[in-house]
Amino acid sequence: MDIGEVRCPSCKKLMTPAKLTCTECAISVTGSFTASPLAQLPPEDQAIAMAFIRSYGSIKQLQDILGVSYPTARARLDRLVNSLNRTMEADVNPDQTLNRLAKGEISFDEALRSL
Repeated sequence: MDIGEVRCPSCKKLMTPAKLTCTECAISVTGSFTASPLAQLPPEDQAIAMAFIRSYGSIKQLQDILGVSYPTARARLDRLVNSLNRTMEADVNPDQTLNRLAKGEISFDEALRSL
């Protein structure tokens, strides 16, 4: 399961990972965890990022992997970069941070760090 976009079945807000379990010994750790910026991307963007990295940063190879034209491959990379920038940018406006917190887009701890 991709934890980057898991939403509550009741209210549809993003859910926060809260439990980690070792598959070998079944030890569990409970708490409030965050997902990395890459894990917060939609699966399609994650796949493009992995393909780009595996092609050693070659847009030409990426276009071959995706079976698209160079401009299309470039546009998908641009969209990926914009998505990453949105997941990583710090809020400079306290009202924006509080609105994101109210909508459930960020956790309380993330809001505190941002403020």
